[in-house]
Amino acid sequence: MTFDIKYLFLIFSAIFTFFSYFIYFRSIIKWESKPHVVSWFIWWLISLIIFIIQIYDNAWIWAFNIWFVAFLCLLISFISFKKWSRKISKTDSFSLIFWILSIILWIFTSNPVLSVILLIIVDIFWFIPTILKSIKNPFHENENAYFLAWAWYLISIFSMTNISFLTIWFIVVTCFLNLFLATIIFFRKKSLKQIIL
Repeated sequence: MTFDIKYLFLIFSAIFTFFSYFIYFRSIIKWESKPHVVSWFIWWLISLIIFIIQIYDNAWIWAFNIWFVAFLCLLISFISFKKWSRKISKTDSFSLIFWILSIILWIFTSNPVLSVILLIIVDIFWFIPTILKSIKNPFHENENAYFLAWAWYLISIFSMTNISFLTIWFIVVTCFLNLFLATIIFFRKKSLKQIIL
């Protein structure tokens, strides 16, 4: 029996996923992070749909990592809803309408490739509220959690047994977005600390 190195990457990806969300949950409990409730709710929906598409494209083993992420996103959105403001801004409302329209288009086209493209657009769009919030107050987010999220998305690419547009492009874009957000939080915190000093 030969050992496939992809399983090793899958294990490392799972470990990074666990630590990424462990750090984030700990920062929420300590009131250091204040997640944007609508963003995390939409990330749950997006992850759930990506999980279904992964199963459709026979990426079974890796798909369950996405399912786990979907569950954690839902949990974070629930905690955020219970702990902080339940107000939905105009930007949130517009974003939610955009997401609903993209899902309607997906249902009517029944095209998995178009679905992934739409989900990538929605994912980028839904990073914007968290990015704007992080620019305004970077101390309400945890850059280490996003750096680890970037790492697990990157490692997970090497764990895939079935690489196609359906399985990889959402992961590549989300990988970049997590790195971008983590970098913004890190440098914003650094610059604000220098101003305070």
